[in-house]
Amino acid sequence: MATDASSRARLSAPARHVGLLVEFANSVDTDEGTDDLTTPAELAGWLVEHDLLSVPAPATTEDLDLALDLRVGLKEAFTDNHERAAIESRRDGALQSAASELPLTLGGTTTHPELRPVHQGVRGGLSQLLIAVQAAVTDGTWKRLKICADDECGWAFFDASKNQSRHWCEWGCGNRAKTRNYRARRRATPPGHQARTGHGDSGRRASGR
Repeated sequence: MATDASSRARLSAPARHVGLLVEFANSVDTDEGTDDLTTPAELAGWLVEHDLLSVPAPATTEDLDLALDLRVGLKEAFTDNHERAAIESRRDGALQSAASELPLTLGGTTTHPELRPVHQGVRGGLSQLLIAVQAAVTDGTWKRLKICADDECGWAFFDASKNQSRHWCEWGCGNRAKTRNYRARRRATPPGHQARTGHGDSGRRASGR
């Protein structure tokens, strides 16, 4: 019982590194059409705001391009987490490519080693996101990081359900997707078939079946 309670508490209040990855993925809002990372200065400001840089540092357009590639890679990985039972690691794309530009090294002590960025400044801040990825893999929360299955949303979220079965970031998105799929099926069904199906349904309802 105590173990179950502890697990529920961790899921309801995921660690900081989990929230950091979700917030970085959501720095672009597909539904609202906004993006927090459109200039190098905005990138540096985002890193400071999220404690990945202690003070603002100069950022280049190359740094911004790398950050956007990293964001795309994370969102790809979160999308793949919906199908965790399928073949492992189907993609070898943007996340791996961005990570190759953000090397890490082992620091700390022999009794408490830890990953640290090789770079300083903006790239060092971006490297902290890879350390967050490793932390999520280590504590088992990585597979719970997902992208809303509603194509019009695309919001990253943490799946706190017991069996990791959530597909949408919130109920409204799931309802919207189901309604859209229902209307698509209705449009694809010949009118005569719709009429016959409707009549049969009415008859069953009338007979109490």
